[in-house]
Amino acid sequence: MGETLDRMGLSGEVINAAASLAMKAHDSTREPFLLEKPRGLSVAVVAFAGSWLRDDWWAETPSGEKETPFGETTIDAGTFPSLKSLGDDGGALVNGSFLRRFNAIHSSLAKKVKKVIGEKKQVVFTGYSSGAPVAILATLYFLENPEPNQSPPRCVTFGSPLVGDRIFGHAVRREKWSDHFVHFVMRYDVIPRIMLAPSSTEHKQILDFFNPRSEFFRKPIDSPLGFYSSVMRNASLVANYDACNLMGCRIPALETLRNFIELSPYRPFGTYIFCTGNGKLVVVRNSNAVLQMLFYCAQWTQEEAAGVAQRSLSEHLAYKDEIQESLGMQNVVYLDRLEEIPVSSDGSPATVNTALNDLGLSPQGRLCLQATGELEKRKSRNQDKIINDYKQKIEGELRKMRKYKEKAETCGMGYYDSFKLNKNEEDFLANMSRLVLAGFWDEMMEMLKAYELPDDFEKSHDFIRLGTDYRRTVEPLDIANFYRLAKDVETGFYVKKGNRPKRYRYIQNLLEHDEKKPSGSRSESCFWAEVEDFRIKTRRFGCPQEIKQKVQQLGQNLIKWIDDESLGKDVLLENSTFVKWWKPLPPEYKSEPESSRIMKLIHEKD
Repeated sequence: MGETLDRMGLSGEVINAAASLAMKAHDSTREPFLLEKPRGLSVAVVAFAGSWLRDDWWAETPSGEKETPFGETTIDAGTFPSLKSLGDDGGALVNGSFLRRFNAIHSSLAKKVKKVIGEKKQVVFTGYSSGAPVAILATLYFLENPEPNQSPPRCVTFGSPLVGDRIFGHAVRREKWSDHFVHFVMRYDVIPRIMLAPSSTEHKQILDFFNPRSEFFRKPIDSPLGFYSSVMRNASLVANYDACNLMGCRIPALETLRNFIELSPYRPFGTYIFCTGNGKLVVVRNSNAVLQMLFYCAQWTQEEAAGVAQRSLSEHLAYKDEIQESLGMQNVVYLDRLEEIPVSSDGSPATVNTALNDLGLSPQGRLCLQATGELEKRKSRNQDKIINDYKQKIEGELRKMRKYKEKAETCGMGYYDSFKLNKNEEDFLANMSRLVLAGFWDEMMEMLKAYELPDDFEKSHDFIRLGTDYRRTVEPLDIANFYRLAKDVETGFYVKKGNRPKRYRYIQNLLEHDEKKPSGSRSESCFWAEVEDFRIKTRRFGCPQEIKQKVQQLGQNLIKWIDDESLGKDVLLENSTFVKWWKPLPPEYKSEPESSRIMKLIHEKD
């Protein structure tokens, strides 16, 4: 006998209620979702209708746009602001049809759910098959828009197709929302794997098989093995490609193949519970491991081929009975220490090994699971390296920078202008510190972009604070160096894409995301770049009104940044580049009361 599901924070009663309503809602033709408050439970369950229409699974590519065989689209940043990469500010990819179905009901859903929340009930969103992705998006919407003093929503799905890409899953884990999602999957069920293959005519055959309103409903399919083999062949490409990345190896043939075959962007996220078919439940929280299991659990021998293909369809119809049986047995195995998984089918621990045998995990599949566990350990080691080594060294170099800044200020110029002139030994030493710090931060940025740090590292307040201190202290020197070498003549404005070092944009994104501020709102470290740009543009006779308004905005930002101490008052020293440019500007470039306040602060620095 294994463990129970108590560790999941969901009772068997809640899961059974979710499964029952999910099946009922899926076949609903009148309502897009059903809401029930099960007697004796402190939750409200919301279940979503499904669809077997092809357009509700794979969106048609709009005219003039690049064809997307997997039906993906960039998620709406206004509705889901957290589902993005903080490295390049790019939005996550999500299935376009599933997103369209959620958007169609989002307003009416929000009204009903907020009423239930007012009754102090925790909301559990659920869905079966194509109803599950809508439940996932609904859960994310309410996690993005939490109600005060209310338990966050949970999501329980059954036989759900994959919904989003790697950025989607990474963002969910970064926000620490992953534990809110629980996905039940049967061993051979093809639907949780179907999005790993591009849309084809065979897909429509399968949808018609499940569609009660189709003339082909539950009728034998000519070649289920052909369809199943196609899905698993594509799953193999995705799983093997990701496994190579997990193990840090590059296979030239696979890289070459990647250039000719478009791989599915979709990846699993959240907690997966695999149903073995004999009442046992296997819980996996590592999304990289889930992807490998979706492939390796569904393998077959030549003799089993036809039967497995048929089971890939029949198992999708068996969730309600399987869940009831499994919850009654409460024989649960948690795959927590993946790096210790036995490679041999008779290895130990026996409980884990038996569960892996029940799922048909081959030695190769087990090695892939071990690799996912080793990756997590490597991420933790990298994080420890940053905390115990890099952090101290970065803080040491920043102390040197602050001393340099203080000394320059006593000379009446400010460290930006001193570094730009680059005449003294102190300027040379500051440049050495600048380069050392750039090395540390570039290495950390590469780790983050390669997913070699824990997903929630980007939300670490210590890391964001250290990065912001670095950006505000050192980026002005990068700008000074840029204009000292007249790079703007060849490449244009410093903030132009390709000129500003990516590490600063990344670090700024982390702060803006943490503070829930608009992109670009925390650009105080680029103050000097704006000054240099406007110095050039305001020399021209008949400067456009747009430039005058931007200069006025700079003055307003300057006061705001000085007041919140994100910009030092050394910018107002009499001999600074800013003051020399600002003071003789005509009145139309200045706005009140900011202009008077700036002049007052300049006189105070004299």
